[in-house]
Amino acid sequence: MKDPGILPPFGFLCAIIALLLQMGPAWARELWVVDPQGLKGPENALLASIQGVLNRTGAVVWVKGPGMNARILDELRSEGWVLREVRGPWPLLREYRAAFSGLVIGQVGTESLNGATTLAGLTNAVVADPSLVERLVAEGWPVLADARSQSIATLWAQTRARVARGVMIHQDPSKALHLRDLAISLGAWTVYEEPAAERTRQIQALGPHTRVYGWGRDELEFVREVSQGGGAVIPADWSLNLSALRHLPATGPVRSRLPKPRARSSGERVVAFVVSDGDNLQWVGGRFADDPGFWASPLRGRFAVTWEMPPEAWVMAPRILGKILEMATPLDDFIAGPSGYGYQFPAHLPDRPAAAAETARAVARVNWPLVTLLNAGGGQDSSIDWLEQPEIRGVLYKDYAPYNRGRGAVYWHQGKPSVSYRYLLWEQKDRSGALRPDWLPAGVAEAVERQPSGAEAGSEAYALINVHAWSFRDSGGPMGAIGRTIEALPPRVRVVTATEFFELMAGEAPLRNGKKGN
Repeated sequence: MKDPGILPPFGFLCAIIALLLQMGPAWARELWVVDPQGLKGPENALLASIQGVLNRTGAVVWVKGPGMNARILDELRSEGWVLREVRGPWPLLREYRAAFSGLVIGQVGTESLNGATTLAGLTNAVVADPSLVERLVAEGWPVLADARSQSIATLWAQTRARVARGVMIHQDPSKALHLRDLAISLGAWTVYEEPAAERTRQIQALGPHTRVYGWGRDELEFVREVSQGGGAVIPADWSLNLSALRHLPATGPVRSRLPKPRARSSGERVVAFVVSDGDNLQWVGGRFADDPGFWASPLRGRFAVTWEMPPEAWVMAPRILGKILEMATPLDDFIAGPSGYGYQFPAHLPDRPAAAAETARAVARVNWPLVTLLNAGGGQDSSIDWLEQPEIRGVLYKDYAPYNRGRGAVYWHQGKPSVSYRYLLWEQKDRSGALRPDWLPAGVAEAVERQPSGAEAGSEAYALINVHAWSFRDSGGPMGAIGRTIEALPPRVRVVTATEFFELMAGEAPLRNGKKGN
């Protein structure tokens, strides 16, 4: 017998090819690409369940979508992935029939769709709206369960020991396609209509730091209830392809740390513009990159701007986050969106130190040492637990309403600051129905002009400006609003990133911990 370590040229070539195939290079990968155009709810639900089952261990099925979904698909094509384009779910059912155990009935638009989603994720089944059952049964598909006959409480009792720990999918049953692939891929508990108290108990039962993907009916109530259960919301109810994206590693470079900012000049004021709603995974993974008011703005790169971003994107969509970092200019800065690893209210958490530690782990993965805290009902001293984490260098603090209730107050702990927002750029109407002038670009610029300046003013010469992501849609979006504000600023105002802002602010640290203001 020949020494297996010495192969003839042809055998050596075959061994290399076999090894590369095992590694799964892009040129050897195949992806089914489904165009959902024209599909109705029942077929969308069927498609999402097929995608979820087939994408459990890798990216097999992709649903065409806008924004970053389209960009990533183009990248995969250029890397040599074989894209097999089909319309609708039926070709996939024929190709992969052996991968499924049968069907679970759930009606689109009713809570039974969520029940069927949970059961399908636990049994490798497809979700069938009643309108599709006759066809599927005629083709030989067995009916495993009918979720229409089971209450939420009954389903929870039957599945709570088997569903995935640490995750809940909270999805409106009228949304048949979006997010359901992730629910089935993970085998996650999926729900929407449960009573508020029961939602909190379910989150507690699913374990500490449960991520609740999706959205609720009322933001304040929903986030409070999730927080009381020790969880965090990941807004994702319009997300596509998360079951595939979580298997696609980032290709973008890791951003190097920028040099320290120059020291403050005499008589100078320092401001930083931060674009809000960085908890929104669906927006980052959707049209964010193509919207001319956001990432695609012609103004981007002309001035410093800081973007809130969800650290969870590194877990569920690393390819997308890596692409954004790759496209960033030196004037684009990134911080963790509210309130760290996910959207939660610190005042309502049962264990703030544990939540802060979980955020520290999340931001360490992406090297974002600045964290947004959005609170409802608590004080700025809630920042203490986050400031005590070695991975966190500072907190950008905002109250639920208004975001700038703290008016620029600074809370110091262990030499690190929690800085509240001083101004808002936001199209908000006053009691008369007119837009508040003090929240528009000219009003913010005038307020900055009235601020104290110079080193003797300490932190009073600094201003964090929250830029509302969904305002100014008809006038250049948030980037347009920032540009107009900068044009109206008085002389000797320095516009910096949040990272530069906090490095400069470090020079204002008091001798005692827990000091507010100067």
